[in-house]
Amino acid sequence: MQIRLDRHSPMPMYRQLAGELREQIVSGALAEGYRLPPERELATRLGVNRATVLQAYQQLKDERLIASKVGKGTFVLPAVPVPVPASSAFAAARSSRPYATLSSTSSVTASAASSSPVPSAAPGDSRPQIVTIRDVRAQLPVDPEPTVIRPPWSVLFSDYSNRFTYHDIAEAERAQRGGSGGAGTIVDFATGSPNPADIPDDLLRAVSLEAFASHDFDGQPESPIEGFDELRDLLADHMRTRGVHCNARNVMVLSGSEQGIDLIVRAFVNPGDRVLVEQSTFFPALQAFRSADARIVGMPMDEHGMRTDLLDGYCARFHPKLIYTVPTFQNPTGTTLPTTRRRELVDVARRYQCLIIEDDAYGELWYGSPDDRPVPLAGMENAGYVMYLSTFSKTVTSGLRTGWVVADPHVIARLAALRRMVDQHTSTSSQRICLELLREGRIAAHVRDLTAAYRVRRDTAVHTLERHAPRGMRWIVPEGGYYVWVTLPDGVRALDLLADCRSRGVTFMPGGVFDVDETDDTHIRLNFVRPDGTDIERGVHVICEEADNRVRNRGR
Repeated sequence: MQIRLDRHSPMPMYRQLAGELREQIVSGALAEGYRLPPERELATRLGVNRATVLQAYQQLKDERLIASKVGKGTFVLPAVPVPVPASSAFAAARSSRPYATLSSTSSVTASAASSSPVPSAAPGDSRPQIVTIRDVRAQLPVDPEPTVIRPPWSVLFSDYSNRFTYHDIAEAERAQRGGSGGAGTIVDFATGSPNPADIPDDLLRAVSLEAFASHDFDGQPESPIEGFDELRDLLADHMRTRGVHCNARNVMVLSGSEQGIDLIVRAFVNPGDRVLVEQSTFFPALQAFRSADARIVGMPMDEHGMRTDLLDGYCARFHPKLIYTVPTFQNPTGTTLPTTRRRELVDVARRYQCLIIEDDAYGELWYGSPDDRPVPLAGMENAGYVMYLSTFSKTVTSGLRTGWVVADPHVIARLAALRRMVDQHTSTSSQRICLELLREGRIAAHVRDLTAAYRVRRDTAVHTLERHAPRGMRWIVPEGGYYVWVTLPDGVRALDLLADCRSRGVTFMPGGVFDVDETDDTHIRLNFVRPDGTDIERGVHVICEEADNRVRNRGR
């Protein structure tokens, strides 16, 4: 058995090995029943890690080319002929019994005619009997149900898509479903979007009419890939009010900020690159990094966000390509990184030439004094190490699917080039609406009203926790955004509590969905802006009551 591996090839070694063995099995060079070398022996012979051989063997097992028998080894399986279902009634008839042959002047043969519905000629009638297709079809056996051969999905899906883990998505969907309380009684703390009643329908209706009555876009039906120039100018103006010094060439309009994460991953992450993230973080970002086969390293956190005092040591040991962070009203913990930690984060990134992805989806929703509002990381450096992402989804409506990225022009150009393979540009309709929202401070006025309402809901959630939480339950009071992060009492598991609460029509998101290691079962995330005010108090009370029941039952 000769195997050649190219150590300079970009193709992973396990895929090269699987390809070599597959070719020899399919060609017959490795015959049915051939015993393959043990993993350790083959790894030594090829000078590769044993895990490489294990992965290659597993791929061939998934393709049903080889199989292992405990205590005996790994063998080449026999080829299994693929059944071909009959394609027509005529094929079925051939495979079951012969039928009459026809000519232009003859009837069916006597053997077939004896049981045939074809009419017989009258005695003495010398005219040729005409046989129709309908007559022949009536003689043929009924086709059985064809055999359904389904695609071998495990083999057909790409390595890229197989690197996704669906555990967190399944948990998220399960958490958002109500229990026996009925769909009409669900108190939804799980969904990461605003209450539909908070969507400014009247404002959107008005700006939509103005946007499409305007002649500004006449003759320019399609947007440039980076977005309309005027919208980019307005977004740059908006960022300057947040303390980020940039201009239009630093801005690209996106179809939602998650697209920005995806494009940045495509632009910068190679398989095996390390990415630092907060230990609990936005799970679609984790999916994006996993899909690129990055090595994700979780940074410890406290009530103020990422432990930047440990960052230098982590960067010295792991040499990350990227640091992904949600420094303002973090999802899921609601923490806000203090100014001193922000400076430390930027300084460490510069020192190790590591890029930062700053995800600021909630930064507009600040509940404190305007003078105390935190400056984004992108406002603390001008060398290009920070790539800033934000969106209109959390302040207007997720239906707009419009966000933006602020970055060095070199990055914007590369992201635009990659985007041509995805969607060309953001919806022109959404861009026109966002233009009108940004003009004359309309969106700023809406956000002021929104934050006032959200502050009341946060206070309602926190006050209810203070009144009803069992001993050992703790939480972080956010300074803005959507989320309260709750630590459960010792011995109370998030998934068990979720099952209890769902039976009473209350949902929330368990902490394991956001955890880098998917093992956190001691925290829950509550989106306090999603329910109505009265439902917040009732829902938090149910959560506290069920947690208390679990504490009491544990003590018995």
